[in-house]
Amino acid sequence: MHLQIIIADDHPVVRLGVRSIISASGLGQVVAEASSADELTAALSAHPCDVLVTDFSMPNSRTPDGLSMIEAIRRRHPSLPILLLTMATNIGLLRMAMDAGVLGLLEKGSSMEELPMAIQTVHRGSPYVSLGIRDTLARSGDLGRQIKMQALSAKEMEVLRLLSSGMKVTGIAEHLHRSITTISRQKGDAMRKLGLKNDAELFEFLRNAGFTN
Repeated sequence: MHLQIIIADDHPVVRLGVRSIISASGLGQVVAEASSADELTAALSAHPCDVLVTDFSMPNSRTPDGLSMIEAIRRRHPSLPILLLTMATNIGLLRMAMDAGVLGLLEKGSSMEELPMAIQTVHRGSPYVSLGIRDTLARSGDLGRQIKMQALSAKEMEVLRLLSSGMKVTGIAEHLHRSITTISRQKGDAMRKLGLKNDAELFEFLRNAGFTN
């Protein structure tokens, strides 16, 4: 098996580690690297690719990252297997990523020993979920919190993810190419659905709910 693989992550050390593991495994070669959603879009247009290994959160881009990025890749490259590297443990966010077209989930915090198997599995067209994420899904945390999050829309979840990364409403609006009014409304709707009264409660919820990317 000699696959052509593109890797995308805004942390150089992560890209270096992924490249090293792929090289040592003999699975194939990394034909391009990207540190942002913009660079990833360009790389996918310029290079044939059998598997994409990508981060979920790459905020330093003109184009949106996260769910919007995955959906855009799926539209342009509908048959490309996507393996998502993530530190997020929020079940709702992970499920939405898979609904958007991600075929595999691999946690960054793991030893990455699963990476070759994950790449081979998604290349065959089968889903792959790493052991750590499977444990997270099995434990699922606070049941009441999970039930509340099921009421959130994908756009509301995306706004919460970006808020958890430190972005403000104005920055999120610019990043997602939406109006400030729209982002403010989506933030408020999410807080109402979650039963949160103010920003202090919101950020405490985000810390506890595994929105970290």
